[in-house]
Amino acid sequence: MIPVALWRLLHLFFAFGFVGSLVVCDWNSRAARATEDWRQRALLWDIVRRAAGVGLGTLIVLGVMGNLLSTMLGYRMSADGWPRWVNGLWLAAVIVQGIILAPGATRLAGLAKAAAEGGAAEAYPGALKRWRIMNLAQSLLYLALLVLMVFHWKS
Repeated sequence: MIPVALWRLLHLFFAFGFVGSLVVCDWNSRAARATEDWRQRALLWDIVRRAAGVGLGTLIVLGVMGNLLSTMLGYRMSADGWPRWVNGLWLAAVIVQGIILAPGATRLAGLAKAAAEGGAAEAYPGALKRWRIMNLAQSLLYLALLVLMVFHWKS
């Protein structure tokens, strides 16, 4: 049997990995918005695209490790409300990351690359606005998950 401390370590490892990807995405997207050079924007959005993909992977593994850890700590989905709240927020974060943020970063990287090669950039401002709103939503989901990770309760 694997000790609880190992599950906790793995859970924290993937939590740090996910948060690290959020920080990389946030700071590189800010740098991409600050520059007027389309080649530099394309490079920065490509970094964001890669970090968003890694973030999705670490978020999925984080959920698995969190559920294993909560089971080891004696929480039951059928009896306790806390795991249901955590899993609901986690599922929302996976949806935002996998369906909106990662594809949005890919789109922004492609638009910036096309503009750097002399193409049109009319779709860029709208795509950027949608990505920024969803990035804020993901940050709020992360904060809610952090609060629930620190303050758990049993029914």
